[in-house]
Amino acid sequence: MITLHLDDTVIKSLTGNELNILKFVYGHPEEILSMSVHELARQVSYSAATVLRFCKKLGFSGFAELKYALRQELEEEELRAQPAKRYSLDTQLLIDNLSTNLEGTAKLIQEEQLYQTFGYLESGCPIYLWAPGGITSILADYFEKLLFSIGRQKVYKIDSLRMAEHVLRHIRTKALLILISASVDLSATARLARLAQIDNIPILSITPYANNTIASLATINFRFFTDPREDRGAEHTSQLPIFYVIHLIIRTYLHYKQTTAPSPDKIANAAGPMILEPELPTSAPIIPIFEKAHQLSLTDTEKELLRYLEGNLPASAFISLKDLGAKLYTSNATIVRFCQKLGLKGYNEFKYQLRSELERLKRPVFSSDSLIARSIAMIKDNLADVDIELLGSIANALTEDRPIYIYGSELSSLAADYLHTVLAILDYPSISIQWPSLLNNLTYTISSDALLFVITAHGDARRYLSVFQRTSQQKVTTVLLTCGSDSPLLPYSTYGLCTNDRNERYQQADINSRLGILTVIQLLIELIAQKRMT
Repeated sequence: MITLHLDDTVIKSLTGNELNILKFVYGHPEEILSMSVHELARQVSYSAATVLRFCKKLGFSGFAELKYALRQELEEEELRAQPAKRYSLDTQLLIDNLSTNLEGTAKLIQEEQLYQTFGYLESGCPIYLWAPGGITSILADYFEKLLFSIGRQKVYKIDSLRMAEHVLRHIRTKALLILISASVDLSATARLARLAQIDNIPILSITPYANNTIASLATINFRFFTDPREDRGAEHTSQLPIFYVIHLIIRTYLHYKQTTAPSPDKIANAAGPMILEPELPTSAPIIPIFEKAHQLSLTDTEKELLRYLEGNLPASAFISLKDLGAKLYTSNATIVRFCQKLGLKGYNEFKYQLRSELERLKRPVFSSDSLIARSIAMIKDNLADVDIELLGSIANALTEDRPIYIYGSELSSLAADYLHTVLAILDYPSISIQWPSLLNNLTYTISSDALLFVITAHGDARRYLSVFQRTSQQKVTTVLLTCGSDSPLLPYSTYGLCTNDRNERYQQADINSRLGILTVIQLLIELIAQKRMT
């Protein structure tokens, strides 16, 4: 029986129509998982707005969160019905769960959130990343390194609460505070969020889908789906959805820069450092929806609104209603009336039609949908290609009583740190190495019963070939995790795993986010956690 864990207060707050929707949800949970919000609305004979209000009364941000909660309850119910399988190494279930969390997270990401984020990245304002320690600091490091790799400067990581409070109280220029939390209740992080709000400092947060203080105080909040877990007080909740959100912010930002890049003539004539700005239209009006607007009888305020929308393409196709009103000192109602004069229901429909017309006219326009869909497809392909038996053997090797060394450098060091930290949480201690020279020296003295786990996106033979040749001669167990299927290191490794990450560079900087490598590491962690529970 699906209950959604509703308390009496929530039940009493529901109207008669909402109680009918709840009854349908209880009676048809599996069918709802494949429905859109409009399909459910048709099934219950109410409007989509009524369904969304119902979801919010239940404590969800929208229909996607409701479906996620239903899926979780159905999986738990299945496990209760089959207790013998509860702690089995059902790798397919693990893979399905990883995919479900990432797909759900992808559906929560909106273009307006991304566009707001791009505004701060483009502004050049200082960015402060809160890194309170543990896994959260690894995530902050990941975000910081990726921002540096795309040329973003003025990014500062803070790992002391007193220092963070001091900085927030004394900021004299516009800045952005980034807060990451895998838990809904981190007092120190929530304290910084409150302090930033008091001082009017914008906050970008990445938090779980459940309602929480940090999300409520954030200017921009990216939510993610994951399954909270802990082992004897030590939390080891999967961070893969957070890595995914950070990866997607960076990838979509690069796409945005490409679609809004100025013309070659503009670059050639620039006297100083280039600042990317939307180009003004060469002739007005050239967009059908704007041509129609020019033929209408408009008020002075509406004419000013039209001038702004025309003169700030493609940015004006994504700006939120609230931000547009604030820029023009205009009420939301005035903007909506302008859209209705064009024969549209409201502002969202206006933006959708404007984007469609820009695409038809081959004007550069940012769109995240294809990038998000492609990223999910690549993750699924990566999981489908993993040799589960091989991964199980590696999990067994990592949980044996032996010295374990985990190596990664540059961006790969963060994947290595993540595995190292979670292994420690699960009571399987290991040693983290980040310096190539230290790795090289280690191989002269390493014992034959040790395990060396090397993570390298490039599989650089010149740097690591002698290391693998020596460990192979000394009969040391080695694991190579790379995205180079033709790596010359593979023949010398005991276990070799290849992902579908692509090595790419932006202005000579490595921008391979290692998301495929992180996905395989997360699956490995899941196998180890399951093994520990048996």
